[in-house]
Amino acid sequence: MLAEFIDFVDSVLPSVSPDLRDSAKSAILQFERTGETLKYMMLNPLKELSQGDIISKVPFSFFDESGSQKLFIADALVLSTSCHIDQKDKILLAPVFPLDAFGGNLADLKRNIIYDYMYLPDPVLSDKFIDFEYINTYHTDLIRKRITDGKITRMGSLNQLGYYFFLVKLTVYLMRKEDGDTFSERNFSAAYS
Repeated sequence: MLAEFIDFVDSVLPSVSPDLRDSAKSAILQFERTGETLKYMMLNPLKELSQGDIISKVPFSFFDESGSQKLFIADALVLSTSCHIDQKDKILLAPVFPLDAFGGNLADLKRNIIYDYMYLPDPVLSDKFIDFEYINTYHTDLIRKRITDGKITRMGSLNQLGYYFFLVKLTVYLMRKEDGDTFSERNFSAAYS
């Protein structure tokens, strides 16, 4: 059973079948040939707070190398699944920073080839990027109350293409295959030698 489970995990994460990959690539190239711009956001937010929503003015915190807590305010992308938002007390958010805060290769960021970040060229986000390195947890009711009070604004929701793109980016960031050395070190027989 464990061997079957390992085979199953290996078959679904994070690999994508070549046929599916090539079909998606063809669809994107078709859009580019016709001059259409891919849209990742809906014109208006979904009715309810949902995974993939962009919200404004959320406080974030992290601890630096000396253990000091640092605070900042940024727009945010909702990471928690929509059913989790409806049924649980906690919600996960990732900050959305202005492009001018990015210190790396901007062309690579915009091509989405850096694991830690996601860039979407839609008007709501064209001058911003999502940073998966600063994921924070909040009480769901706190976020909902601040939305109701107008202290937080729901700026937009991902459309279907944006949502799938987000899922792939998050999967690659959190669950891409490990390097060979680390994977070898996890070898089951080595744990009991």
